[in-house]
Amino acid sequence: MSDSDDAEFTREDLIEMIGDFMTGSMRVEDLYRSHLCDTIVHRVFDEFGAEGLAELMIKVENRGEWIVDMLFDSNDLHDAMFKHHGAYDDEITMKARGTMAMAEMNKKIVNLRKRYVKKIVDEIWECENPSEEKAG
Repeated sequence: MSDSDDAEFTREDLIEMIGDFMTGSMRVEDLYRSHLCDTIVHRVFDEFGAEGLAELMIKVENRGEWIVDMLFDSNDLHDAMFKHHGAYDDEITMKARGTMAMAEMNKKIVNLRKRYVKKIVDEIWECENPSEEKAG
């Protein structure tokens, strides 16, 4: 093996090592973020219950400049299960997320969201600019 072969091998090895390190660092960062978020949510729930989580959601919504509405909660699912089937299921919320009905509802929400975003901004515009005619 010549010196140039050693240099070439070392360069590729270094590039691979840096790539592995950067990939590993990204995974560590993702793991840290996930753990921190999980810790915060559990701590808020343990100290303040569902009301604390609701307040946390409002703070997240405001900070992220999002509009988030809760569609229903576990009580809605529990009430419907008991009313229609006379049963209680501790895991109903988790199970609900995997249903075809939930997927269908989410698809419909996405479609409604697109339609209503336009209606919302048009209404805001009309309220703030009453003398302008609607472009159409």
